[in-house]
Parts: sequence; structure tokens; C-alpha cells
Amino acid sequence: MLPLLALLSHSKLLAVEGIPHWEKTLNEVLARAEQARSAGDDNFATGRVRLTRDEAVRPAIAGFVRYFQGPGMKNYQASLNRLQRYRPMIERILREEGLPPELMWIGLVESGYDPLARSPKDALGIWQLVSQTALSFGLKLDGRDERSDPEKSTHAAARYLKSLYGRFGDWPLALAAYNAGEGRVQNAIEQAHDRDFWHLAASGMLPRETQAYVPAVLAAQSLGDDRSIGDRSSAIYDDATKRSARVELAPFTLSR
Repeated sequence: MLPLLALLSHSKLLAVEGIPHWEKTLNEVLARAEQARSAGDDNFATGRVRLTRDEAVRPAIAGFVRYFQGPGMKNYQASLNRLQRYRPMIERILREEGLPPELMWIGLVESGYDPLARSPKDALGIWQLVSQTALSFGLKLDGRDERSDPEKSTHAAARYLKSLYGRFGDWPLALAAYNAGEGRVQNAIEQAHDRDFWHLAASGMLPRETQAYVPAVLAAQSLGDDRSIGDRSSAIYDDATKRSARVELAPFTLSR
């Protein structure tokens, strides 16, 4: 597995060019979290971080906070710069659909807010919608593919997220389904007889990428409104614990 700095040298975007590199990053952070859990290290994130009810997931969130603040900072900042163009529109549409505006941070992990980002599985746009999902939620793919239209694709992604929340009644599970598919999440729930994302992740019932995907979104959310994120002299680089804890206090109760 390539080290994080090597991964960054090969990818222009945070998430998509190309997605295989990002998946390796997810796996590396998750592997470090698992090592911390196995070692019984409650101070993995430079202090005891009470982010979730599950000890196994907590280090993964802290790991992504540190990644975005450290090796991933350049791409994280580039993603924030792209977001500025679309943020008012994304927040407006999410509110119109009755969704928390903090869901916009999904776009950071999915595409780095690049409307033309395309994955090897042919997911396209800021929200990385696959063809079937895009068609199901009203986008046209013939002619100009509307998945690359920031506003139309945001409407479709918002409706999809709303449907996922309606099905699972829980944001971590909805995010897991956005990443892995509804069927895989439903199968994990039925096999484990458990509807807690953190328990499903810790037990290995969800794909490894999904186990890391939700903590990555949480970490992006926790850091996203910090105006000092681009200042390399800021004390946040030495305080992942404080910044991670914002996840638990955020108005969007994604971590519950």
C-alpha cells in the first residue's frame, strides 16, 4: 500500500482522479484505526476523543481529521476553493429538500466538488451518481449528461439522500448506503440483527471502503467551517482532538 504522501502525488483531486488512489487512502486510515483498537490505544487522536458510541470507529474519524490537516491538506484546500462557487446553491437546495446543509460535505469526499469528475465505475459529477440512480431521480443522460450539471445533480442527490434516510431512518446508515448501495446495507442489517452503523462497521459487516467513508465525511464536516484551515501556522495542526470533537456538537447529528 502506498503511503499517503505518495498517493497525493498521483492524484489531482481529493477523491476521484482516480478513485483507486482514494480507496487506498481510505484503507490506510482504516488500517491504522484498527491497529489502534487492537492495541487498546484510547489516545489515538492525541487525546481521548468521544466521537461515537463505538470504540472501533472513533480512531478512523480522528485519522481522517489528521489526514485532512496534514498530508491531505493541499487537496482538501483545493476542494474548499472549488466549493465556494457552489456552496450557496448546494445549501439552498438541501434546505429546499428539507435536508441538513451539512450534507454538502459528502461532495468533498466524493469528488472534491469537481462537476466533471468521473470514476472508473462511471459515476459522474460532484455527487458521483451512477447512471441508474441519476435516471431514477430525474436526470437525463442522453445528450449532455446532467450528472455534470451542478444544480440539477444536487437536486437529484438531495432526493436520493432523502429517500435513503426515509428507508433507514439514520444518517450514518444513509451515508453508508450512498456509498455501498442500499442492498448491501440492508443485508448487513439483516445478518447482524443490528441497525447501528458503528456496530456494523466494527463487526466487518460493511465493505471496508464504507467503514471508512462515513468517518471521512464526518471528518470533513468537522473541519469544513474552520476558517483557519489553510493557515499552516494554526494551532489546529496540533489539536486534532478539539477539532474532531466538533462532529459530536454539530447541529447535523451525523455521528449519532
